[in-house]
Amino acid sequence: MTSFRAATLATAAALAALSLAACKKEAVVAKDESVESVAKKVQAANLKPTPGRWEASMKFEKMDIPNMPPQAKEAMNKQMNVTQTFASCLTPEEANQPNGSFFQKGAENCKYEHFVMADGKIDAAMVCKERNTQMKMTMAGNYSETQYDMHVTSQGDMQPGMPMSVEMTITARRTGECNGSEDK
Repeated sequence: MTSFRAATLATAAALAALSLAACKKEAVVAKDESVESVAKKVQAANLKPTPGRWEASMKFEKMDIPNMPPQAKEAMNKQMNVTQTFASCLTPEEANQPNGSFFQKGAENCKYEHFVMADGKIDAAMVCKERNTQMKMTMAGNYSETQYDMHVTSQGDMQPGMPMSVEMTITARRTGECNGSEDK
């Protein structure tokens, strides 16, 4: 469970990072491409977020894992509809020179079936394969240079014979200048 939950969270974070982009006329459209390739297209399209302090929240709305041990199911249920928050500092250098490997982190075994980022909207579907399992994620939401809202779904197997379905929302806003209290 740990590896796919981590992969799901890492992929969601990567997509959230991709969504931190300016709402301009540029568009990124990709089909059957690697996460690294899509990240390069986003960088080349000059879609950039506003530097500063970004405050984000993530909430699991649904998590269904049949055949889960009772203790694990109880721990999982405690996370449902609980908002987890964090803050980060985006420097001007990071905003101007996004690193493709940053977007790919945690998604090395993933490939976008489709990725569209244009006119303040993002729509993507990604498939990740690890060992004998596969996870499909969809992401849909809105973005601007100072905020993003994303709904993420994941369906697949945590391990062979153990299906999993997860839905979460991720929301972030630029709230001002960095003040040194951001999460590391």
